[in-house]
Amino acid sequence: MPFSLSKWYLDVVTDDGRVAIAYWAEVSAGGMQHAVCGLARAGGATTSSTFSLVGAHRPRLLSDRLLWHAPSLELDVELLRLSPEASRRLLDSPDGAVDWMAWAPSADVRMRIGDELLRGEGYAERVDLSIAPWALPLRTLVWGRWVSGSRSAIWLVWEGRHPLRLAWLDGVPAPAPDVGEGEVSLGAAGRLVFAGREMVTDASVGEQLTSLTPLRTLIDRVAQSHQTRWCSRGTLHAAGERPLEGWAIHEVVQWG
Repeated sequence: MPFSLSKWYLDVVTDDGRVAIAYWAEVSAGGMQHAVCGLARAGGATTSSTFSLVGAHRPRLLSDRLLWHAPSLELDVELLRLSPEASRRLLDSPDGAVDWMAWAPSADVRMRIGDELLRGEGYAERVDLSIAPWALPLRTLVWGRWVSGSRSAIWLVWEGRHPLRLAWLDGVPAPAPDVGEGEVSLGAAGRLVFAGREMVTDASVGEQLTSLTPLRTLIDRVAQSHQTRWCSRGTLHAAGERPLEGWAIHEVVQWG
């Protein structure tokens, strides 16, 4: 069955630790095509997750700005990119490919959700798949991003039949990451140490996407995959530099 998925991920963390993560995706499979949008929030007194099939308005790129209006989520996003993009083809196989692009490894972000404005440092990436998620040759996905002003770090680990261990520091490839419970080592490039970890998501894919009934036959193929995501205060320790604090969003997904 021909399959394609294009997904945007956008996030922001305010100075006081409030988190908003927005998604837009377009999926084509079995002759049907749907646009999906979603919003997850954590920090402060608000923890929520909402997904909608009314996602026709896709993010727009205007030079170093990304603009997105999602009426079904009462959401407006304005994102100013502060550092150049990084990209990589993560998989190229007879079954399909996975192309990843951190369009904005660091960004100044404004998200208006209803009457509330969240402004802070954030991140934006796009992933394009021509392989169905349930056919991906992995059992565990580890991913994270850290932002402080225009500085950034990204790490990505696949465990399974197609192992990957990748990292970027300020958009430049860094040594393969060693991801531990409270830190990420980037070899000679430095290390990130986490503190004050707060849960953002702890649920299966099926639990998160229960509202997307028309996509049930697809979601059921990956419904048991479990995502655990956190927001942490992260400090970069790099040789010859003073420790630098920022916000990290990081996750582990057990593929099922």
